[in-house]
Parts: sequence; C-alpha cells; structure tokens
Amino acid sequence: MKGAVFLQVNSVASEYYRPPDNSREPLKALDKNAFLQLFVAQLKNQDPLSPQDSNTFITQLSQFSMLEQLASLNEEVTLARRFQELGEAAALLGRQVKVQTGDGDVSGQVEKVAVVEGEVRLFVNGTGYGLDKVTEVR
Repeated sequence: MKGAVFLQVNSVASEYYRPPDNSREPLKALDKNAFLQLFVAQLKNQDPLSPQDSNTFITQLSQFSMLEQLASLNEEVTLARRFQELGEAAALLGRQVKVQTGDGDVSGQVEKVAVVEGEVRLFVNGTGYGLDKVTEVR
C-alpha cells in the first residue's frame, strides 16, 4: 500500500477514556400519575370498532385501587416509623451521648428532640444529629 500511514494505538489511552454515559435511568416504580396517564391514553386511543373488553377495564380499575391503597399504606408506615424514632429519641433526653460527625465524635447531653425536614434529630451542644449518628449512650 503505497502512501498508507499506519498508526499504532496505545492501549493505555483506551483505559482512561470513558465515553459519556447518556443512558437514561428507567423508573423503578410506576407512580399513580404515570398509571393514570397510561390509562387515559389507552382509553383515548382505543379502536372504536373493537372497544376494550369490560373485564380488562375492571381489572385496570382494581389495579389502580390497589395502587392507591399501597401508597396510603406506605405513608402510614412512614409515619409510624417517624413516631417510633421520635419515641426512641425522647428516651435519650437528658442523657449523655456520643455522636459521630464528619469531623470526629461529639459528646454531650441531649438537650432537645425535634423533627427537622421529616427526620428526627437529637440536639447536642446546640447542633442537630440524626439517630443513626449516635454511637454511645451513657
């Protein structure tokens, strides 16, 4: 091959180059709004010459009802968990605790307990910490 130029490709370069990941993260669960949108789209676009079977329609309505009940149950379980955590934290009021922080451990007396942005917090030396940060109780 006259005039051809051959380049040697260094395998090290391919180890360091990663093409950007343009993939989209799929939904892990179908929420009620997405379910309703699919349901309404299906009703709007059905063939008038062969409408949807009534059994299928009833099945889909019952699935939606189950979805609503599961969402309600999830909210109730979350609320019960928060009350349980609040009770556990309240039992620590006035007790000496050690909490783990990014800068090391902090020790002190639990001054108050509060729910901040949906999370139960213990206040030690004026700073709030999550229950999961408690490493020692005296």
